[in-house]
Amino acid sequence: MNHIHQGTQQQSSQTTLHNNLKTRPNKSMFVVPSSMRMQKITTNISYRLDDDDALLLTIPYVINDMTMLKGMKMKMGISYSSAVMQTVRGLGDVSVIYLRDIWKDSDIRTRQRLSAGIGIKAPTGTSQARAASSGRLLAINMQAGTGSWDGILLINGTLAFGNHADGGALWFVAPSLTYQHATYNSLGYKVGDHLNYDVSTRYRLSSTFNLKLDVNGIIAQQDQSNGTKDSNTGLIAYQNPMMSMLDNTQNTGGHSVFLTPGFQWVAAPSISISGEYRVPLYQRMNGTQIVTQQWWFLRARMAF
Repeated sequence: MNHIHQGTQQQSSQTTLHNNLKTRPNKSMFVVPSSMRMQKITTNISYRLDDDDALLLTIPYVINDMTMLKGMKMKMGISYSSAVMQTVRGLGDVSVIYLRDIWKDSDIRTRQRLSAGIGIKAPTGTSQARAASSGRLLAINMQAGTGSWDGILLINGTLAFGNHADGGALWFVAPSLTYQHATYNSLGYKVGDHLNYDVSTRYRLSSTFNLKLDVNGIIAQQDQSNGTKDSNTGLIAYQNPMMSMLDNTQNTGGHSVFLTPGFQWVAAPSISISGEYRVPLYQRMNGTQIVTQQWWFLRARMAF
């Protein structure tokens, strides 16, 4: 990520700094992100309890990096400098979801299915990583976890149609909705609830190779803080809006829509490999935020 949006309009990190500091007194300082790279390695373990019920355990490992652009207003103008934030890496927030097939047309070569799920996200990832130099909390979106217990609701469907030469379906369409309700963490911070809506399409080019095209949307509410102070610094946890663009709940939440082409290769009856490339179609952010330009996904699946 290296683009900043104010609403739907893109602007540079330097412009963002200039706009913040131009009306402030001399010696004022402000910091904005110039680039962020967020990597996630996730292990998904699905266990079928019976023909209709399953459990899904998600275990993420995250690696977050960020560079910052700093600005100080002087009599002669604004002085700019850059800095590299320390890398945050480690276990993220683990979740478990119970899934049930509400309806399906057949247990074998299912062409129509409707499923629903309910789950919980646990605060297993650190949410109190601190800058080594100052001891201040890093921005909440740099943390490996949110520090909160969250509820998850999920509903998805599958619709298959057409006939492939091998007797299976030629096309698959899979819409889904996932809603995550967040709670306050121990430092009085609440990441905004968010709704993910997705429509995934898959075309069977051959018996072992599929082409994919998905539309993915995220609607996120603004984060909230109840004013709890961090005992290490005496400041409101994760909040310092006069000094940092990231440390301001007004610069959170929004609506993004992505287009995601990809592929799936069935390497063996129980092994498949897939890849996806996600790019934004529409982004409307609250306040001023750094936004995602591209996501890469690589997945391997084994059934046993």
